[in-house]
Amino acid sequence: MSNLQEFASSSNGDKWFVGQDGTTDQRFVLHRGNPSSGGHETRSSVDAFLNQKPFGPERDALIAFLKKENAAKDEVIIDDGQTPSRRLAEEYMRLGGRRRAKVDDNLVSTRNWEDEPALAAAFWNERIGPMDEKQRREVELHLPSMTNE
Repeated sequence: MSNLQEFASSSNGDKWFVGQDGTTDQRFVLHRGNPSSGGHETRSSVDAFLNQKPFGPERDALIAFLKKENAAKDEVIIDDGQTPSRRLAEEYMRLGGRRRAKVDDNLVSTRNWEDEPALAAAFWNERIGPMDEKQRREVELHLPSMTNE
């Protein structure tokens, strides 16, 4: 179990880890009790841990850990060879986004003359709109061009 990543610990010495089973490739949560209570370990699936009631701070810590992990994956090129900017543009289009790229003398902008679905608009506003100009331009360059229609 050398692939364990700690995501939470309590003031009494309990620790929680995320691991991946080498045989099944399934992720799991390992709770390791503090040494003074015997140091017992309990293993459960990530889903079971997230649904276990009552909810505690370690559940919140796992959610934050998983979000951070997913965000880090968005920052790298994955095996399909696509850049993060291309994946964002494709996801926006998959959601029904209707913005089109306009490239004029190396200046990039987008035009949107039609109402777009709420999911696409929300995705743009949450994931692409807040980007700095350079990052947003990279995404916009992957949108269909106004001249291609």
